[in-house]
Amino acid sequence: MDGAQTGNDESQSSKNCTVTINHDGLDHFAMEISNTILANKSFHVSEWDADGWHYTGKNYRSGSNNEFDVLMRMERVAMYILTMDAINFCFWPTSNANVKNSLEYEHLAVALRKVAELDDVEYDTDSNLGCNSGCGSIIIQSSSSYTLSPRTLSTLTAKQLEDMLMQHLTLLDGNLHFEIPDICIRCQLLNELGKGILDHHSGSALCMIQKANRSADELVNIIMQTFPGFRDFVSDGGISQSSEWEAAKELSSTIHFYKRAQIAVADIWAALGRNQSILPITSAAFSKFYTCCQFTDMARITTFPDYRVPQILRHVNVLKYVDDLAQKVDKEIELEKGCRDEISIRAGTVVAVDNLVLKVKERILTIVSQSDEEEEKKDLLSLADDVSSVTLDWYLWQQGEKLDRENLLESHHRVRTTFY
Repeated sequence: MDGAQTGNDESQSSKNCTVTINHDGLDHFAMEISNTILANKSFHVSEWDADGWHYTGKNYRSGSNNEFDVLMRMERVAMYILTMDAINFCFWPTSNANVKNSLEYEHLAVALRKVAELDDVEYDTDSNLGCNSGCGSIIIQSSSSYTLSPRTLSTLTAKQLEDMLMQHLTLLDGNLHFEIPDICIRCQLLNELGKGILDHHSGSALCMIQKANRSADELVNIIMQTFPGFRDFVSDGGISQSSEWEAAKELSSTIHFYKRAQIAVADIWAALGRNQSILPITSAAFSKFYTCCQFTDMARITTFPDYRVPQILRHVNVLKYVDDLAQKVDKEIELEKGCRDEISIRAGTVVAVDNLVLKVKERILTIVSQSDEEEEKKDLLSLADDVSSVTLDWYLWQQGEKLDRENLLESHHRVRTTFY
């Protein structure tokens, strides 16, 4: 499994697709991105906690570099990420169609961060360090006081979930309208998350992650195997049920997107692996868990095909929609989940970003070949290595958020879905 599998560029230009790639626009945008990277001498994307949205566990047993405390922080952050990515989808429609729902990703992230911080200052006594052959030599389990622990999530009710989030959302800005649509579905997905970790991974997110042996691609597969709600695929021209996944994943006609599964893995890498500081972890068993999020194959993860990335790719003239689809998107007409238009937009997004990555890397490597300075070559090669579908997705999403706040973007496509 190589992340999302969507075919090649030529397939996107076939008559069955309603989205095509404008190669002139793609070349121009790739040049713009590579010039920005070269001018800044870095691929500037916001780090995991740069905006203060996300839970980092920094106040949990603050100041302690005890090996167990370090791993407990990682466990708590991993559970925060899995919780967030389990329910981060479709914030519309709301109960009142005439009132705009102000809920955005950052609001959900902040509300969950506040939930995760509730017992940071308490010195929990029932967090667990024990032996389990399925995880190697140790397991790390969250305290029962941690609201996002697997055991708590497995029995959470829709009312509890709504109350838990809304108390923090209403404090963000009393002038904004916040609503959490499909609260029962979101609760079911969190129940599934908690139960899956309890039943299959000894109640430990780090145990699950460690089983992937530092492979991002394998962790996506483990998430898909454990949690049916993450199974984002289309087969035989229509959306398929998660129960059909085992059979459908072997069919050549199946298109795999896996947006939330892949973004969960990328978030885990960003928070716990990408720039992880080196600590004096002496125990071999502890070290295996401490480094388990330092994935060695992030290049196998594709972009995360949702609504914002295709929106900005269309804005910069990389993606072209046929007239009928363009009119539907511009008029904010809802598309049917799993329809040809939605598949075309999402598949076209993955292919376009893959092509952008290749062209940006090619541009940087061309400059490398022209340089006579060894130190400069080394720096440029490092820049090229940092360009991937994941980091480019972050860059595009951040650019899209900025343009959207400035009201400079056209409408995005709209689908009622749990996948993004």
